[in-house]
Amino acid sequence: MNHYLNAFLRSIIEAITEFLPVSSTGHLFLFSSFFPFSGESFGIEFDDLFDIFIQSGAILSVLFLYREKFKIQLLSSYQYLTKQNANPEGFQFLVKIAIGSFPILAMGFVAKRFLDTIKARPDLLEILASAWIFGGVLILVAEWFFQKKAALREKEAIGIRDAILIGIFQCAALVPGISRSASTIITARFLGKDTKNSAEFSFFLAVPVLLAAGLYKLVKYRSILNADTIPVLAFGFLVSFLLCTLVIRWFLQYLQRHSFSAFGVYRILLGVGVLVFTKIIR
Repeated sequence: MNHYLNAFLRSIIEAITEFLPVSSTGHLFLFSSFFPFSGESFGIEFDDLFDIFIQSGAILSVLFLYREKFKIQLLSSYQYLTKQNANPEGFQFLVKIAIGSFPILAMGFVAKRFLDTIKARPDLLEILASAWIFGGVLILVAEWFFQKKAALREKEAIGIRDAILIGIFQCAALVPGISRSASTIITARFLGKDTKNSAEFSFFLAVPVLLAAGLYKLVKYRSILNADTIPVLAFGFLVSFLLCTLVIRWFLQYLQRHSFSAFGVYRILLGVGVLVFTKIIR
């Protein structure tokens, strides 16, 4: 497959799945299992680097769409720390993102070798399928729990304690197929948060997590950056940014009228389909 066509298709997959609770990493693994980049300078290392590049494009879309919110909160935080403002809201916003991001960053660093072995396993498709099914069931249970037990707290904002718990459970996303978005959203829903707060906090937590992963991979694979690979990486980054901007807007509109249940059903069907496929081909 042509490198740019491959990059375009992966960018579409990334844009559709990054912020939905369906595991963008799992979908990209599934796609690359059948359509890897090939040729000189385009081996397994490039696959890994490309995926983090398009995830970085997704992060840029969050920063673009929420640029005013980040600007206001950063300014408010600065004014609070310098005692120009007594309102701690901006500072608390940054603290919640920091403490929500720390567990997965620490765990990812400590367990990176073990996680790399999971990605190299011959039964990776079965692991992905099991994770999709498990996450799908949890989403359906979380939606039932929210409707049953927490309807009165529907507009309650995410607090410091919530951010700590969401950050801890976000570590489950280190297992391929679980999904960073799913783990954060499911936890927020069990804590009684509404769909919009759950989704947006998941967006915000993605910024430091994926930026850190992107910088790490960029340094790790800097040797494969050349005149052949850089244009493909830049193309994927740009397509991912543009499409993610549209998907986030659609997703927030969708959540005004719907729950996350449809994504739980999708995950279960996808997982079962992949398991059946692996049994047939083996």
